[in-house]
Amino acid sequence: MRTVLTALITLAMVPVPAAQAAPSERTLEIITVPPMPAARFVLDGQQVIPDTRGAVRLTLPRNGDAHRLELTTPNLDLADGSIDFVRWFGQGERDLGFTPVLTDLAMKHNRRLQVAFQSTRRVRYDFVDQAHNPVPPSRVSALTLRSDSGQTHTLRGVQEIPLTAVRPVQEGTAAVGKEVTYYLQSVEIDGANVVNAGEQRIVPARATSATFVVLLRSVRFQVRDLFFGNAMNADVALKYPDGRTESLAVGQDGVVAVDNLARGNYSVDVSAAGYTGSQEIALSRGQHVDLRVLSYVDMVVVVVLALLVFTGLFLLGRRRLRAHRDEAG
Repeated sequence: MRTVLTALITLAMVPVPAAQAAPSERTLEIITVPPMPAARFVLDGQQVIPDTRGAVRLTLPRNGDAHRLELTTPNLDLADGSIDFVRWFGQGERDLGFTPVLTDLAMKHNRRLQVAFQSTRRVRYDFVDQAHNPVPPSRVSALTLRSDSGQTHTLRGVQEIPLTAVRPVQEGTAAVGKEVTYYLQSVEIDGANVVNAGEQRIVPARATSATFVVLLRSVRFQVRDLFFGNAMNADVALKYPDGRTESLAVGQDGVVAVDNLARGNYSVDVSAAGYTGSQEIALSRGQHVDLRVLSYVDMVVVVVLALLVFTGLFLLGRRRLRAHRDEAG
């Protein structure tokens, strides 16, 4: 009995461990998307600087106090563009706002915030033909680019253009930076589109210059006599797809060649001694075009042939009539 009583007293004297105290601190993590080590923040009046990955990790007291967090660098200028704040994303939260300041940031639990940026870069471009010969920028009247996010840019002439390089995209509850790709839709030269839509592209996040290949063609005109094929002296007027007309000087051999014409539809008018007309040309490749003229000599030949045929028919008719009369007599 004494042994049992001693054991009970001993157990009563052993201290009972207190319940484990709740953590008194919480972690605040700030992630820049895309990574922006140059970003700067101020939390409750104290500047916060991200690490080389553009991330911040802070330990704050666990309480319901409202903290004030401000992004003090919502716009950053770069040598070839800019980076601009878009919005905040929060872990498990749909929308934390589109302004650089969060004024009601409570730390009752660990928090992970994402700061989303959009980058813009200035892109330069030039043009070459399929043989990689430079094409004068002055020939280009318009250019159209379309991004994979649906944005369309139409430019008049050749100029440097700011294009979105990286834009934030929400995937689930997180944001990711997505590179934007632009596809060349059209390049207008002399009123015709000289590229195939979507075949050429540029990714501004990877390159700030582009060389686009345009489809230019050569054509050789030969002015000939219709019947005999002799070279003729003539005036040739070439009408471009934009309606402009150019007079071409034809050589003694009746030949005139024109290089670097925009792929498209043209009209050719020939003025020479005789009957001439207009001819439509769909210039999709290098071509040789025979321009036939009904000359005065051809007209004489036509008239003579017509007279011969008429005379022959007349004589044949008379012979048949005479034979018919002889049979009747």
